Amino acid sequence: MKIDPALSPEQVAALSREILLCQRLLRKLWANDSRRDVFARRRSCYRILYAIPLGVPVPIDWEPAPHP
Repeated sequence: MKIDPALSPEQVAALSREILLCQRLLRKLWANDSRRDVFARRRSCYRILYAIPLGVPVPIDWEPAPHP
């Protein structure tokens, strides 16, 4: 997947930070409704970052690393 060329470097950096934040939250959250919200936010960031249309499945692993 390639990053959307229409995005500025600042936008790419902000989306990347948001995705990393979601990854960290998923390692800490256990409530299903909270995890579902974070999954949706992370999926939206990936769609914007890589210009993936809504009808196309996002080809990433949705399960975070297990909690230590």
